[in-house]
Amino acid sequence: MTRHISDLIDTRLHEHQMSRRQLLGGASALAIGVTTGCGPKITTLSNVAPFIEVKAGLDAMAHWPTATHDCQVLISWGDPIFARAPQWHPGEVTALQQAQQFGDCNDFIAFMPLERGSQNSRHGLLCVNHEYTNRVSMFPDNPKPTFTGVAEAELMGHGHSVVEIERIKNTWSFRKSSAYNRRITPRTPMSLTGPAAGHSRLQTAADPTGREVLGTVANCSGGTTPWHTVLSGEENIHLYFRGVPEDAGPEAENHRAMGIGVIQPWRFDVLDDRWILREVPREPNRFGWIVEIDPFDARSTPKKRTALGRFSHEGAEVVVDPSGHIVVLMGDDSVDQFVYRFVSEDRWDPSNPDSAKGLLDKGILYVARFDSAGLTWLPLVLEGVLAQHFASMGDLLIETRRAARLIGATPMDRPERISVHPQTGEFYVMLTKNPSRSRGQPANPRPHNLFGQILVLSPHAGSNISERWRWHLLVEAGPPETCNTAPPPTITTDDGLLCCPDNSCFDSAGRLLVCTDGASSALIRSGREPRSDGLFLVDTDGPNQGRTRLFFRAPVGGELTGPCFTPDDSTLFLGVQHPGRKPFPDAPASCWPAPPDSGLPPRSSVIALTRQGGGRVF
Repeated sequence: MTRHISDLIDTRLHEHQMSRRQLLGGASALAIGVTTGCGPKITTLSNVAPFIEVKAGLDAMAHWPTATHDCQVLISWGDPIFARAPQWHPGEVTALQQAQQFGDCNDFIAFMPLERGSQNSRHGLLCVNHEYTNRVSMFPDNPKPTFTGVAEAELMGHGHSVVEIERIKNTWSFRKSSAYNRRITPRTPMSLTGPAAGHSRLQTAADPTGREVLGTVANCSGGTTPWHTVLSGEENIHLYFRGVPEDAGPEAENHRAMGIGVIQPWRFDVLDDRWILREVPREPNRFGWIVEIDPFDARSTPKKRTALGRFSHEGAEVVVDPSGHIVVLMGDDSVDQFVYRFVSEDRWDPSNPDSAKGLLDKGILYVARFDSAGLTWLPLVLEGVLAQHFASMGDLLIETRRAARLIGATPMDRPERISVHPQTGEFYVMLTKNPSRSRGQPANPRPHNLFGQILVLSPHAGSNISERWRWHLLVEAGPPETCNTAPPPTITTDDGLLCCPDNSCFDSAGRLLVCTDGASSALIRSGREPRSDGLFLVDTDGPNQGRTRLFFRAPVGGELTGPCFTPDDSTLFLGVQHPGRKPFPDAPASCWPAPPDSGLPPRSSVIALTRQGGGRVF
């Protein structure tokens, strides 16, 4: 018999490899420093500063409420971020230039006030992921990707950028002379840490220790930590390795589970054998992790935290439990993959900076199993069936997907970014779509799901480390007639129709913003007119709960990414990724952010949105 979640008040975490008594010790104590839990009266969108909703559509330019808000292009792919870096020239792209310029296809964005931990909203570090490169923009004459110069330039366009920025009066600018500025690329030395570090399956001829890896790729979304570092998720790593899984011998099944060897649009194999499965079959195991970066130390070595698992990481939402333990919520952004939670073994003490060291290296990784009454966090530890399939925690973490499936986790509709409400402590999960789903199930109610949904996870009694949580659907995205259980309210306009939720964030007052990815293709597949992706405000409570309103519309082919506020909510940073990419053959062309008749290639960019006259954006 299934019991209601309110009857499931068991917060014991059963002793596995670490003591659950130790983990829960102090869970009822007062919160330490930064916590996430119940707060003051929730701010609803009913008191959002007014704006005229943007019209849905499809054209070459970006659109926002110009009567109330200003939009500034802050930095674009190819902009030099060092004092002596070369200027960007269209069609003239080299690896040397890319190593000194802002990378391509910006995704996750974090604004870190320049004084570590301060609330300075006018001067800080902009930390940005570069998920991949757009060859059409980089090389308009369309050379073959096997040319060494093309492959080298594309390689160096990946990774992460740290750039010092400042707002003077009402204009943001970046400082090319800053000692903080940094480009992290697939050639940047990094450390592997945690339970899998040093494992034989991470060892290669180039790194016989299994503890040092060269670079990062496929950096999608991410997160920030209470100790003011940045977490960058390695997502679609399967796109970078040449060959078929069978080339990797004993690693074949592992690579097949990660989709490695299916398609290879980037030809880094012409540069280095490590991208060739037959030559270095263990190299893919060194990717697919969460990378921790200290943006305040340009000489620091980024760390791949293996305790957080290996899969297609979309992001990492970090909170401090009232017990002091660090909790990280993560999604595996592939169809029929899973939602994960990491709980640190040790506690964070904000008065002791050293207490943060290694917090993400020791703990327990869990995966979610949903039912009609709630969800259960299943520990991924060496017991029961998992002990029969894995020889060590290193083995298990390298094959996190297989471990999750073995213990019966719930396959989800592409879990994307997860954002935590700053007042309620609830986690909002963006599930973008799953056209291959054959039937509905708890938390994923639609078969052949083209449009996705937003799921809300509620920790029991404010404890982020409890075994049982509640869940509910906030909204099923897409046209109302396609929804089964949670259609958008009738007050939602046609312009405000949200399709394929992806990136998200809250402002400090608890207003949810959601970016979409793939609206055009989803609408076309359902027999409807295409429209550009957008940034939407979503009502999370009150009489209009589930209402979505279009605030910013991307240029054709563009995906909106990484929404991020300054601490005082006066600036919203937003990424426009791969504008001008053709979502379908007869789509209009775009030169954004340049004028339509400029003849310049489109460029991924970070924009700054502010309210005219100052104050909060919303």
